[in-house]
Amino acid sequence: MRLPALIASLAMAMAGVLSPHAAADTSLPSCPQSNPVITPSGKSPQVDCTLHSGDLDFAVKYWRVPELPRPAAVKVTVTDPSGAVVQTIDELLEPSTPGGVGLQDIDGDGREELIIPISQNLLNGGNPNTRFAVWRAHDDSRHYERTQMVGQAVYPSGDGYLVSNGGGLSSRDLTFYLPTGAGYTLVVVLTIEVLEADPATNKALTVNCRAHQEDGLHAVDMSIRQAEDYFCNSPAAKAIWPDAERVQIKRWGVFGN
Repeated sequence: MRLPALIASLAMAMAGVLSPHAAADTSLPSCPQSNPVITPSGKSPQVDCTLHSGDLDFAVKYWRVPELPRPAAVKVTVTDPSGAVVQTIDELLEPSTPGGVGLQDIDGDGREELIIPISQNLLNGGNPNTRFAVWRAHDDSRHYERTQMVGQAVYPSGDGYLVSNGGGLSSRDLTFYLPTGAGYTLVVVLTIEVLEADPATNKALTVNCRAHQEDGLHAVDMSIRQAEDYFCNSPAAKAIWPDAERVQIKRWGVFGN
């Protein structure tokens, strides 16, 4: 099948799974692994199966074509206890995706998020980082909102934020999100970089932390300078090379904010 035909077939398949009258497949077995895998070396199977969280069921079905080595898309049908479909979630996948769909309470609010690994690529010195979609429902809502993230791990930051942790051996990128009714708002990205390392052990001796401007800073009413002061001293940032000396490189001019 040539590429245009393959794309057309995929588009038709995705249009079909978006139908509001779709029903979940109740014959699917339980997923062999419920937790998602986004770690650099982790792998998990991509099989049609079902997940359960609270009073909702999540029927996971992959769409495959012979021309592609891995599934090209996944559909997750969310149903309530009566079997009624409350939401249908669709994601296009890349051949490098490392694992299957999973559920995990990544922000510590007591409710599991739906996590769908999409692809895995080498970043910052050759370390694999996963691009993944996080679907979050706020409080007791049955509607899930999507946020795309990249990293090797995702967890609560210790001060009310969610952080995705990615990067390489000598540089880490921490992306801070604020949980909201619309999923997660990206607030700020930190780059923590090793400036000096012990040549014998490669242990980090000095590191620097820099913040990058993001539109979501308005949600926490901070300037980029305030964000750098605050987030570089957060529990999540201090957990990166915790024994290394923190060196501040002044880069704010007279009018910097």
